[in-house]
Amino acid sequence: MSLHPRARIHTDTIVANWRAIASLAPDGEAGAVVKANAYGHGVGPVARALHQAGCKTFFVAYVEEGAALRDAIGSAADILVFNGAEQEDRALIQKAGLVPVINSLPALRDWLSHDDTVPYAVHLDTGMNRLGIRPEDVPELMDLSSAHPPAHVMSHLVDSDVPSNPLNARQRSEFRDLSASFTAARKSFANTGGCYLGHTYGFDITRPGIGLYGGGPTPPETVTIRPGMTLEAPILTVQHVAAGETAGYGAEWTFATPRTLATVALGYGDGFPRSAGNRGYASLGGQRCPIVGRVSMDLITIDVTSAQALAKPGAFAQFIGAEVPLEDQAKRAGTVGYELVTGLGDRVRRIYE
Repeated sequence: MSLHPRARIHTDTIVANWRAIASLAPDGEAGAVVKANAYGHGVGPVARALHQAGCKTFFVAYVEEGAALRDAIGSAADILVFNGAEQEDRALIQKAGLVPVINSLPALRDWLSHDDTVPYAVHLDTGMNRLGIRPEDVPELMDLSSAHPPAHVMSHLVDSDVPSNPLNARQRSEFRDLSASFTAARKSFANTGGCYLGHTYGFDITRPGIGLYGGGPTPPETVTIRPGMTLEAPILTVQHVAAGETAGYGAEWTFATPRTLATVALGYGDGFPRSAGNRGYASLGGQRCPIVGRVSMDLITIDVTSAQALAKPGAFAQFIGAEVPLEDQAKRAGTVGYELVTGLGDRVRRIYE
């Protein structure tokens, strides 16, 4: 019996999610964002599955992530690095065949100051005010890059989770206008939410991320997205408590009636958020079992009164999966699905299916 929490990673489901999202922009190419260890799912197995399914372009945040990804999938793919690169990264970028995304004019001047300029991408800021070259600086960008133009031009949506926000259409229009002069560059604009806004947001290549793993905004009715991960934790003990007793550190939960509890091997030391205490839940055989008391470093107590027949030491309770939607669990913990899955640590055993 394993006493560790485990994450069963459904690579076939991740591929199916990628294909479903790709169908929304059939005139372009669907890439895949696999930064942060493929959102906690394991970049090697996930990227290999996507690559074998036909994905040709991947996005990561750091140069080191890109180099590890290159080792995992081989040479026949493009890998773009969102956060750019420093001069000391040039050798690794060339060796691994990476494409850094340049996010400012000073960074571009620095990058183009060397004769061995490798292909690069440019980020245009159309409203996020986070990374990217501002619209008023695009003429200078064009002058600087005239001898070595970018291979890829991108921008990022501010509020694609809310389709009705008029900022989405304004950003799309601005990106179309700003990027038009870079005739040889591939254009990308849509994250997962952007893919859901319609094919006019797709441009040459889309960048689905959280949707590949079963999270993010609600997809269109024509698209089915399923969980890429089932997070489970084994029951260690089962106990019965009387009315008036409490659960966990600080005695923050008091039982009004006799209940049956199970303690499972999962906690904030594994990356499951402490904020889920008294708010989140697990599922045991389809029965919802609330988290009672605080989430501690290695343990969580759940109320299994409704699932007593299944609550045995060694049985696994589900914390993310088909019975516990990622975004629902995340919302109860006061966070988002991105943080919940990327935060899972190495103590959670990944099992690839």
